[in-house]
Amino acid sequence: MPNSGPTRRRSLYLWLFFGLRGRISRRVYWMAYLFLIALNSVVIGQILGGESGSFFALAETVGPFLVIATLYCNLSIAVKRLHDIGYGGFLAAALFVPFVNLAFTIWVGLLPGMAGPNQFGEAPDSLPA
Repeated sequence: MPNSGPTRRRSLYLWLFFGLRGRISRRVYWMAYLFLIALNSVVIGQILGGESGSFFALAETVGPFLVIATLYCNLSIAVKRLHDIGYGGFLAAALFVPFVNLAFTIWVGLLPGMAGPNQFGEAPDSLPA
């Protein structure tokens, strides 16, 4: 049975945010990055809002785990973006260096990807084989 519908979509999201293989385009990189920023902003805003935050108890409990998970997701999308421009994923370690991480995020998000297949995959935004 072909992989289609909700199952395929779920696989794409899991690959995008948790996979370290393949390539993604600039557009997908920025959309995923902005989603992660928005998610962290909501959680951190609830935690900083204290007892007046409507989801404070949930954010206080789940927040630290969610922030760690989104750090990994950010690493994952950066690795795939590096693959699209022809670099190995090891450079994504720059995300953990204060101040360098901002320049790295912009650099990776602005460089155009390689045309056609490269050593990391056939085309951006497709699940690796």
